[in-house]
Amino acid sequence: MRYLDDARVSRTDVSEDLAALGPWTRRVVIATAAWSLGELPFEIWLSPTVTEMAACVVGKLLFVALVYFVLSGSRAAGIGYAFLCTIGLMAMTFGLPAEYRVFPLGFALSSVECLLKATAFVCLVSSGVVPGED
Repeated sequence: MRYLDDARVSRTDVSEDLAALGPWTRRVVIATAAWSLGELPFEIWLSPTVTEMAACVVGKLLFVALVYFVLSGSRAAGIGYAFLCTIGLMAMTFGLPAEYRVFPLGFALSSVECLLKATAFVCLVSSGVVPGED
C-alpha cells in the first residue's frame, strides 16, 4: 500500500513500477514461449486433421504474441498470461497420469511445460511483493 500512502508518487510512476518485470520473470516468460514453440512440431505430428494442425499453429502464435505484450510491460497482458498459465496448468496436470501410460514422450513434454507455467505464474504474482513492507 505504499503508493496509496505517498501522495508525491504520480500515476505514471505507479504504472511503470508495476509493469516492470524482474530478470528471472522475463527469463521464465521467454522460456515458456520457447518451450511452446519447441512443442509445436510434436503437436502437429499428432494432430489427425488439418483443422487441428491449424488450430495448434494459431494458438501458438497467439501465445507468443501475448508473451511479447507481457515483456513489453502491458499489465493487462500480464494478468491474461498469468490466468492462461494457471488454466493450462490445471488442464494439463489432471491428464498427466493418463499421458504417462499412453505417450511417455508427451508426458515428459507436458511435465516441463507444467513446471515452466507454474514458475511463470509464481514469478508474475510475486513480482509486486516487496519483502518487509506492510
